[in-house]
Amino acid sequence: MREMGFGMDSRRTGKDEAILTSLAESIGATLGTIAAKAETVQKVLSEKVAGAKPRVRRAAKSVVKKRAIVRGAVARKTRKSEAAGRSTRRSRKKA
Repeated sequence: MREMGFGMDSRRTGKDEAILTSLAESIGATLGTIAAKAETVQKVLSEKVAGAKPRVRRAAKSVVKKRAIVRGAVARKTRKSEAAGRSTRRSRKKA
């Protein structure tokens, strides 16, 4: 019976190796396909980002300009109020 068992094990090993080889080839092919798709997606995204950069830059510049204008107006108001406060403070200190 042992001889039959060994015979069956060697056949099973051969079949197992064939199945594992087939499985490995299938997995390799699948990974290759996924890698190719990922590369394509990466190229498309980088092209879209490159195309969007000028628009993004323009939008960012306009936001920065608007904030600078608002900050400038606030700063002018603050300087005016501080200047008014200083003149009254100076007169108080002198008096």
